[in-house]
Amino acid sequence: MSRVVGILQLLLSGVLGVTAAAALFNMIMISMRPETVSVANASMGLGVVIIFLAVWSRVFFVKGRDRIAAAEAEARQQRENKEV
Repeated sequence: MSRVVGILQLLLSGVLGVTAAAALFNMIMISMRPETVSVANASMGLGVVIIFLAVWSRVFFVKGRDRIAAAEAEARQQRENKEV
């Protein structure tokens, strides 16, 4: 079960990373418009969203990787105990 949760965390990390990249692309396209207050507001708002998406993506990636490694180590330990 722990391995499944780890895989789901890695998948969620990938989805969040792609979403952050898409938001960055959106911010770049918005910044090419003529300068108005709404462009500045959108850039600031998207900047905050991109930062949070990147942070959560990193958190889920690290937790998922660690959870999968722990599940593999536990499975390896159980195989060694059966052999003895």
